[in-house]
Amino acid sequence: MNYQIKAFAELTGVSERTLRYYHERGLLVPAVASNGYRSYSSQDADRLQLILMYRQLQFSLAEIQQLLALPPAERLTHLAAKRDELTKQQAVLTATLAQLDVTLQNQTGGSQMTDQTKFERFKQQAIAENDQRYGQEVAANYGEQAKQEADQHFAGLTKAQ
Repeated sequence: MNYQIKAFAELTGVSERTLRYYHERGLLVPAVASNGYRSYSSQDADRLQLILMYRQLQFSLAEIQQLLALPPAERLTHLAAKRDELTKQQAVLTATLAQLDVTLQNQTGGSQMTDQTKFERFKQQAIAENDQRYGQEVAANYGEQAKQEADQHFAGLTKAQ
C-alpha cells in the first residue's frame, strides 16, 4: 500500500516535517512522483520503524544512517546485542528496586531485618560486578569450582568480617 506524506505521518505519528528531514538526510527515501509528491510504501514503513527504534535506543542520526547501510543480518545482530544489553540493565534495575523496597520498609519500621539481611543484596551486587570484570580470568586461572567457592564465602561474610 502507498501513502502520501500526510497519511503516512498520521499512520506513523511522525510529523511531515520530520519525514521530509529524514528524506533530505537520506534515511528514508520514498518514491517521488513527477508532481513532486512523496509516496511511502510498506517497505518505507519498515525502514521508519527501524529508524524510530534506533532513535529510542539513543542512536544519533549519523549512527542510524550507518546502521541502515549494513546488510539486514548485521542490523539484526546489532539489535539483538542491544536487546541483551537492555535485558542486563533491566535485571540490575529490578534488583535495585527490590533492595530499595526492602530499605524503605526497614527505614519506616515496616519490617524487622537482621543486620545480615540488610547487606545481602549489596554483596550479591558486588559478586556480580566482580564476576563481570574478573570472572573469566579467575575461572581460567583457578578453576570454576574455586571461583564459586570464593563467591559463596564472600556472600556468607558478616558485616564485621
